[in-house]
Amino acid sequence: MSLASLINWLQTVISNRTLRGPSIVQYFGFVPVWVCDFIFGILNKIDVTVPSPLSRIDRNVLDSRKQSETNKVPNEQKLAIVTGANSGIGYETAKALGRAGFSVIMACRNVELGTQAVARLERQTGLTETFTVMQLDLASLASIDKFVKDIKARSRTVDILVNNAGIMACPYAQTADGIEMQFGTNHVGHFALTVGLLDELKNAADGARVVVVASIAAFMQMEIDYQQIDEQAKYHKYQNYGISKLANVLFATALARKLEGTRVTVNVLHPGTIATQLLRHMSASTVGVMAQQLVLDRVVTGATTSIHLALSSDVKDQT
Repeated sequence: MSLASLINWLQTVISNRTLRGPSIVQYFGFVPVWVCDFIFGILNKIDVTVPSPLSRIDRNVLDSRKQSETNKVPNEQKLAIVTGANSGIGYETAKALGRAGFSVIMACRNVELGTQAVARLERQTGLTETFTVMQLDLASLASIDKFVKDIKARSRTVDILVNNAGIMACPYAQTADGIEMQFGTNHVGHFALTVGLLDELKNAADGARVVVVASIAAFMQMEIDYQQIDEQAKYHKYQNYGISKLANVLFATALARKLEGTRVTVNVLHPGTIATQLLRHMSASTVGVMAQQLVLDRVVTGATTSIHLALSSDVKDQT
């Protein structure tokens, strides 16, 4: 076992024990979990025994293609949806799903940026009829409702849903429906999307997978403070981000229980401390404190866990 793998294992053990403990343990357990995350980010860059993220992605893509040969329905007839797929982790996730044979709907708020992303993906993969952009604004329940109706109109099941899109540490704002922006986008939007597509997920012949991209920031909050969500005066951009990510974890956990016996699995993940567009609202001094170049991992590394949960046979039927 490499040193990086050991740190990753230690982080997992601490996380699991912290989550099972009382609220105060959960709160202070956040510190060692995040320290492990930073150490892993550094070791992941310098430890030559750690498999490269590209090799891990390739392994999952090949694994999924192998599963496709014995499944009721081949991957080429299956549909995957990735929110926020025009950049970052979502982009790399969409690329891997396309390479595995899935038709991929890239659900993006900005269709122009999504279209540009499709062009890049087609150049990089040689796949010209795999990626499709559909408009989805997770900060608008009307937009989500339209997206869900458009998917239903296709009369296709949804085999993979990756709830990836999100915002972090933005100035106070509200969604189109009057909900604090981070909670409304990161949690409420994905909640409405997932619930709206439940029938399409349940009807997937080989079972379906829901992958929820959360964050270690969920450990920052002992509970969901609804006053902090509802009242602008109590808004704190980092704490409210943590609240939205805790809501992701709680939703994924509850949904997994609700869907037991349906062959729809639900898994939630922390992608690592990754240099993505989520950092755009953070001040230069904050990023500097995090020692960006040393600690923050590449986007492709952050996508490996989402891709593993979406494609690997190791987690088939595990929720």
